[in-house]
Amino acid sequence: MRVFLFWLSLVLYQLSLAQVKGTVVEQGSREALTGTILKLKVSHHVEISDAQGRFYFSILNFPDTLIAQLTGYVSDTLVLQRADTLLRLTLKPTLQLNEVEVTYKSNGSELNSLSVMKTETLNERSLMKAACCNLSESFETNPSVDVSFSDAISGAKQIQLLGLEGKYAQLTKENMPYLRGLSNAYGLLFIPGTWIRSIQLGKGAGSVVNGYESFTGQINTELQAPENTNRLFFNTYVNENARNEYNLNLGHKLNDKVSMVLLNHLSFNPLAQDLNNDGFVDIPTGQQVNLSNKYAFFSNKGVEWQLGGNILLDERQGGQISKRRSDTTTLYKVNINNSKWDVFSKAGYVFKKRPATSMGLQLNYTWHDQINTYGLATYKGFQTTTYANLIFESYLGTTQHKYKLGASYLSDNIKETYLRFQFKRIETASGIFGEYAYSAKQKWNVVAGVRADYHNYYGWFATPRLHVRYAPLEKSIFRFSAGRALRTANALMENTAAMVSSRQWVFTPSDARLPYGLQPEIAWNMGGNFTQKFNLNFREAYITVDVYRTEFKQQLVVDLENPREIALYNLKGPSYSNNIQVEFNSEPRKRLFIKMAYRFVDAKINYNEGLLEKSFTARHRGFLNAMYETKNEQWQFDATVQYNGSKRLPNTSENIIPYQLAKRSPNFYNVLGQITYLAPFTRVKLQVYVGVENALNFKQTSPIVAANDPFGKFFDAGLTWGPIYGRMLYAGLRWRIK
Repeated sequence: MRVFLFWLSLVLYQLSLAQVKGTVVEQGSREALTGTILKLKVSHHVEISDAQGRFYFSILNFPDTLIAQLTGYVSDTLVLQRADTLLRLTLKPTLQLNEVEVTYKSNGSELNSLSVMKTETLNERSLMKAACCNLSESFETNPSVDVSFSDAISGAKQIQLLGLEGKYAQLTKENMPYLRGLSNAYGLLFIPGTWIRSIQLGKGAGSVVNGYESFTGQINTELQAPENTNRLFFNTYVNENARNEYNLNLGHKLNDKVSMVLLNHLSFNPLAQDLNNDGFVDIPTGQQVNLSNKYAFFSNKGVEWQLGGNILLDERQGGQISKRRSDTTTLYKVNINNSKWDVFSKAGYVFKKRPATSMGLQLNYTWHDQINTYGLATYKGFQTTTYANLIFESYLGTTQHKYKLGASYLSDNIKETYLRFQFKRIETASGIFGEYAYSAKQKWNVVAGVRADYHNYYGWFATPRLHVRYAPLEKSIFRFSAGRALRTANALMENTAAMVSSRQWVFTPSDARLPYGLQPEIAWNMGGNFTQKFNLNFREAYITVDVYRTEFKQQLVVDLENPREIALYNLKGPSYSNNIQVEFNSEPRKRLFIKMAYRFVDAKINYNEGLLEKSFTARHRGFLNAMYETKNEQWQFDATVQYNGSKRLPNTSENIIPYQLAKRSPNFYNVLGQITYLAPFTRVKLQVYVGVENALNFKQTSPIVAANDPFGKFFDAGLTWGPIYGRMLYAGLRWRIK
């Protein structure tokens, strides 16, 4: 009876509310205005117009005063006298200008002050600061993410976030799982930079809507959208290692409701160079063919649908090109071969009769085959992944109280063989989730969520997440987040660096029924940040401070402290990563953008040898990026300086003296720069750019241990802590027709 009375009172309360909805457009052009802030003066309710300029309110008492504000437009005020109001607000620009086109508006990254989760959006401007040939290189001009080679032979790259490897960040493509299983080692190379429209980088616990695997944050990549991409975009690139790339994006609007985009990528690495004279190719040769096709359908009845697919063929060859001693031993070769395709569908429906209510269904299927050779050893992997996510979104009473409900399904079918090991698993997880969002005026925002999943190996488990935003002043923002995460460690693919060595693989299973006989990884992440915006020389600037801690309850320990083996076992004792970052962003002079940052990391793991600092992780990192654009917008100058502090290296004291490494790596700087020229055409935009990576030509000395004896017991190419190639010059052009 109590439950019945509760739901009855809730229904009666919602019936007593008046629905106010409408759209915001620009005076003259009638273009929808996204991001307009709409405030109710009496009830203090705040809403923001969506991508179509739409907004919704639920009001209990009349009259009330609606205030509409948007930067660059004259604010408007309207008194609401009655219920069931349908509004069309027209805002006038503060300055009427002839039609102009602004090529660059910012330094390439944006922070959303109103979002409860601190999310940094890297747009196309950010990606154009450097070569950004693929996703891994897109973070070179961002202070939060570290990019490095995983080993000295294969060319694979890895990232770090909050002092931990990229495997602990949830990497998604258009909000669907991307970097999983076999993709862990080389997947960052599979998304060309020219395909990327934006990257959303969030630190800390993510949303339960996207799954249970986010330990340190979520990195979501949005590809070019069919409905608003260029009709034609062509990019070509070449560097002094003879790497050459060709990218062609084609967009077409089939009719008023359907549009499509075709993304094409072709790249070659034909030149085998050995500039450090160790007998091994510095950068592997090879080629990649990558195609993606997307369609978008939008109706005036609330139905939205996107579908598409992707196909990839990637081959690379590395290893020895000459012998360092006169014997008959065969050359040590490394061959990486990836074949991958996927299809996806994203369908949504917006309920016309109930404001701020929608339903969406995400579907994805991935097929991936990988065959690699490392000297005399062969790795074979095969994976299929099926993913489905159903999301319903609405509100309780007023849109101050929003909620999301849904269910998801994820299945990984993975088969692996390497040396004497054979692993096979079909991993499924079915879950339900709920997320509640509360907003009070513009000061308080709370998002609390929980999901419950049933895993065929781990049974039932819960994933709670909490995000809080408090803005005591308009430009002063505090955020806090906390949450739990769980994942299955992919013991082989996440440690391919050990495959280019003579190390023996030693598994210490704790439960033979589980994947690899090891427990899942479980951790809590908690922390917060403070952002203060202010004006500097009459232009906006901000300083932000991030403090986060990731503490593992269970973890797969990858132990390299014995140079003869790679030991994999479950954690016994503490493991954590503390991260503090301070960042300053400003425009001290017109068209000169400066971003500076400093980060401190304290990451330790309890190995069999005791509690040690996490290897290959710099405790200190400094960052400086500067971008200047000339007044006529035809020349653009970008420069980035990265300071990388000392990193602890795995113990090699048991090697003979010539093959022993120092206990720590030296500090070093990495400098990148680029000059871009924009041709003064109108319809056709042509950019020509030249740049340099690692301008100081710093290289890790002897990145391969025992390079003269690759089949001997001391050989190890997986102890990489710095650049391998040295200075790299490059050039390219971009040509687009809107």
